Amino acid sequence: MKIIESNDICPIILTTVLKEWASLKKGEEEELIIITNWEAVGQELEKWCRETGNMFIGVTRKDKKFEVRLKLIKK
Repeated sequence: MKIIESNDICPIILTTVLKEWASLKKGEEEELIIITNWEAVGQELEKWCRETGNMFIGVTRKDKKFEVRLKLIKK
């Protein structure tokens, strides 16, 4: 499991997640937790998961931060 904390918004967070996914070898999986104050993070990463075949586990709000859990799957 890898945790990414960032106060950045869309392009930076999506690029970071994409780099993590690209670093996986075929057949590997990794759980990823993204912690950010970017409000739309859940919607954007859920959409990205649908488009790429990864798994969106969920999003929760803790104080002023959002915590998104994903399972990256390299096919």
